[in-house]
Amino acid sequence: MSKYPDSIDKITKARLRFSAFGSVVSIALTMFFIGTLAFFAYFSTQYIRNLSKKIEMEILFFADVKEADIVSMEQRIKMEPFIASSRVSSRQENTQEAIKTIGNNYTDIISNPINASIIISVDPKYANSDSLQVISKRIKKEQIVQDVQYPDFLVKSISDNFRTLQIVVLIISAIFMLISMLLIANSIRLHIYAKRFNIKSMLLVGATRSFVRGPFVLKGLNQGVWGGAIAVVLLGLMLYQGNLLFPQFVDFSNILPISLILLGVFVFSILFTIIVAIISVNRYIRIKDERLYL
Repeated sequence: MSKYPDSIDKITKARLRFSAFGSVVSIALTMFFIGTLAFFAYFSTQYIRNLSKKIEMEILFFADVKEADIVSMEQRIKMEPFIASSRVSSRQENTQEAIKTIGNNYTDIISNPINASIIISVDPKYANSDSLQVISKRIKKEQIVQDVQYPDFLVKSISDNFRTLQIVVLIISAIFMLISMLLIANSIRLHIYAKRFNIKSMLLVGATRSFVRGPFVLKGLNQGVWGGAIAVVLLGLMLYQGNLLFPQFVDFSNILPISLILLGVFVFSILFTIIVAIISVNRYIRIKDERLYL
């Protein structure tokens, strides 16, 4: 008896296994890339927000203002919603800072006598140029306030870069997500296309649409689970290495958003493969017989 049919069957099974393995790898790499973009957007936002927290405003007072009045004002303004934290920097502290920065001859540069000041950190929601200008004008209305100083150039730079970064990451993510999803969808559709005659044969012998759809949806679920799991493992390794190399950028201080992104990648992998499998099978369930050969 000829062994050709068995050989052909083995080759077919090997090709199907290789095709399934290729689909899982494609899904894993796609979800890994999507997850990488999501983490880059998240950590970039957090990094810029942390920079915003370090922006401080210094309230300067006239030389004849008593430190007790300055302390009283600090207690009053710290209750404002735009203040994250505040502290009084005494006359002695400011004098030492001037000596450290300029030298013992600081009086040659600073003509006005040094007085105590208030250092405030603004809530990140207000750490933009427009809000800081409003806050500055509001504080300057106090009669004892001489001036309010803050790094306006740095604030504008952070604000502009933050907006640009958000737009760029959003555009890149949308483009590559679309390309990746099309590649996965095409891979799943090709697998179902190879089974189109089996689908029609099952329908002809009386199988229901849900019965025909079941194995393909189950396979899509299986591939989605494996692809998502591999992607989550790869993302976890990337985050671990990133935290070792760039701890200030890849920050694990708030683990909840990181866990939610990993979970989102895993769930999206499963849902996407199932939806594509359902759409692709439905197409060949409804297709006319003469179009099966196209």
